[in-house]
Amino acid sequence: MANQFLALSLFIMLLSFFIVINAMSNFEEVKSRPVLNSISLAFSSKNLAEETAPSFEETNEQHFNDGDAIDQVEALFKAQITGHKVTKNSLGTVMHIRLPLRSFERGVGAAGEVGKNPKKAQRGAGGFFLTTLVSLLQARNTGIPYRMEMLLNMPRSPAETFNKSPRVVNEALQKVSGYAEQLEAAGLPRKLMSAGLTQGKDGYIDLYFRRYSAFNPLGNNKAGESGE
Repeated sequence: MANQFLALSLFIMLLSFFIVINAMSNFEEVKSRPVLNSISLAFSSKNLAEETAPSFEETNEQHFNDGDAIDQVEALFKAQITGHKVTKNSLGTVMHIRLPLRSFERGVGAAGEVGKNPKKAQRGAGGFFLTTLVSLLQARNTGIPYRMEMLLNMPRSPAETFNKSPRVVNEALQKVSGYAEQLEAAGLPRKLMSAGLTQGKDGYIDLYFRRYSAFNPLGNNKAGESGE
């Protein structure tokens, strides 16, 4: 019985010691977070090899590297181009930007400059806007390429205008094709852009950005699966 009372007394003293220590201690979330993360990793069913270490590298263009390519392109236009209007679909996968033609030309260069001065055509707004736009569309940071569609606005339907004055439509097509040449000269592949005409506010251009999807003539079926 003496041994049992002695063991009970030591247990009560040890319990009292931890109670006093706990009452005197302060909880700091910063210090407890690494311990909790370590415990969660130790008892987690995930493969630790799949975990990637966080990156703390700071860059000068950090505000253009947040979010997906859609968000980055929107941030670029807000920082470099004035007078534009941005709308997105409900899922945020397609973005439409309408802006004055003069503002767009200040960014990518006026149509027809490629043949006259290639270096000037690639500089755009100080060399930053055009090169950054091409980089974002090619997904050098996100890994998901995006396609850019340029539609030059005409006051009337392009088909109706062509019937009455083919020269006006041809000149508009040459102008919007010149913008495509500017982007191609800056390094953007043809598959990531298209150019055309649409009916809208004169003196403006509509830009559509959506994820690039390579055309597959076989659909979801692989070659040879049908046996033909």
